[in-house]
Amino acid sequence: MTQGQIEYAIRKAHESFDRWNDVTGLIPKFSGYYYEALAEIETATRIGARVACGLEVRFDEDGGILE
Repeated sequence: MTQGQIEYAIRKAHESFDRWNDVTGLIPKFSGYYYEALAEIETATRIGARVACGLEVRFDEDGGILE
């Protein structure tokens, strides 16, 4: 995947989360929990993209993804 494709996938994942969150009202928008959820969704999307492309997923000492 190109960087543009990954960014597109992240944007679509955020949009999907926002639609779900708008319906459920589970996480107050623009709260710390909201931004933490978006960060986790971004990480999961990046990991999924690497796995889908057959690439190794490596992590740094803090648990961040090494690209």
